[in-house]
Amino acid sequence: MKGSVSRIDAKYMFARHDRPDDRTRRTDQEREPWLASGAPGVRKYGWLASGSQVSLTVLLLGVLFSVLAPISSATGRLDATNQNRRVRLVGAAQAAGAHPAHSETQTTHARPLIAQVEFNQKAVSFERGVTAGPGAGNLKIQFAAPPSGASDHLQYRLLGVDTEWKEAGKERAAVYNNLAPGRYEFDFETAASSSLKGPVEQSIPITVLEPYPLTGWLRSLCIILLLLLILVLHKLRVRYLVRHAKKLEEAVNQTKAQLTLAAEMAGDAQEALKEQALKDGLTGLWNRRAITAMLEREVYRAQRDRFPITLLMIDMDHFKNINDTHGHLTGDEVLREAAGRLLGAMRPYDFAGRYGGEEFLVVLPSCAPHNGMQRAEELRLAIAEIPIPTALGPLAVTCSLGVAAYDGAMRPEDLIHLADEALYRAKRQGRNCVCAGNEGEGSRAGTAIRPEPGKWARTAKPTRR
Repeated sequence: MKGSVSRIDAKYMFARHDRPDDRTRRTDQEREPWLASGAPGVRKYGWLASGSQVSLTVLLLGVLFSVLAPISSATGRLDATNQNRRVRLVGAAQAAGAHPAHSETQTTHARPLIAQVEFNQKAVSFERGVTAGPGAGNLKIQFAAPPSGASDHLQYRLLGVDTEWKEAGKERAAVYNNLAPGRYEFDFETAASSSLKGPVEQSIPITVLEPYPLTGWLRSLCIILLLLLILVLHKLRVRYLVRHAKKLEEAVNQTKAQLTLAAEMAGDAQEALKEQALKDGLTGLWNRRAITAMLEREVYRAQRDRFPITLLMIDMDHFKNINDTHGHLTGDEVLREAAGRLLGAMRPYDFAGRYGGEEFLVVLPSCAPHNGMQRAEELRLAIAEIPIPTALGPLAVTCSLGVAAYDGAMRPEDLIHLADEALYRAKRQGRNCVCAGNEGEGSRAGTAIRPEPGKWARTAKPTRR
């Protein structure tokens, strides 16, 4: 049978009276043993194909097939070997002119042709075939000496290594150095002997085991373990990536929150700096630079849109006496309270700023001159009608106001100069009054809120706080 390995007892040879012709002898093509890779006539089995695109399921199925295929193949070879052995026994018996039923009785008288088999200088059993290894090595088959007074013609060959028959010679030994792992079939025959006539051919299956790392079962086990390791590493990698992604997400969210908070703090700090740069620290009103810039902006708008503007210059009366008599802290309290009253009496779109010392500048957009005089009187009353509470007690405080109306052509500094002149005119007229710079006359305050002479003086100067 093609692809089978004939396993016969190497202890006996089968006698045949006549040499079979080529039609009855086994041919080389009928013997296709498993040989070492790289030797002539070798049937090679490829390694398990793998690639980056092959899925784990396909690899597992391939491993299962590689494990089960040798078992099935070994079973088939065992059946074929038994069947081939029976065929050869019957064929040898028929060639010797004996009935197949008496062939086994005849083989008991056969003379053994092989005396010893060595692999790497160690004797191995050869009664049911030769199994050696693992790994490559030197094989030596020593034939038995012929009976005394007899001679025979002994030749041999190792399928897969030898292409022709070789003579045993006087040493009657077959030597193969560095025989690679694989499965071979050793054929040998003798031409004549003292007891038998005609050539007799025998075969011994020889198996050289592969090194343990290269054996099929260990290879399959390694592949399975490797696949399991890859699967475990893949799961660990996925788990690590998920945890790392969560940590990155948390870090990003935390960073975003920190950046948002930092932006808010930066915005607040910027607003604080802006306010600190534009606001007066004592009164909370716009400082001189800011109120001047607002006046310039409103003047340019008035020129473009042709609406009126009224500017008020306010000065606290006898404020130096307050500082000298009650101290600068009390003077600061007076300024803060006066600024608060001004803001409370102004419209939402009016602007008030501290121009310097105890002077305030108020911008009244879209306010006609006669309305400006009325608004100035309201601001004067807001400060003078109710005494200002301080740590030393309430103080009656008055103020003088100068009013200037924008004529549609003057510059911002000209408008400020005009209001300042009106303020000095109110001071010269006795303070606690309102004067208009455009008309040359002003309106006096009522006598009910006019301070009495000597009211600012006190009998004893209080302790400063």
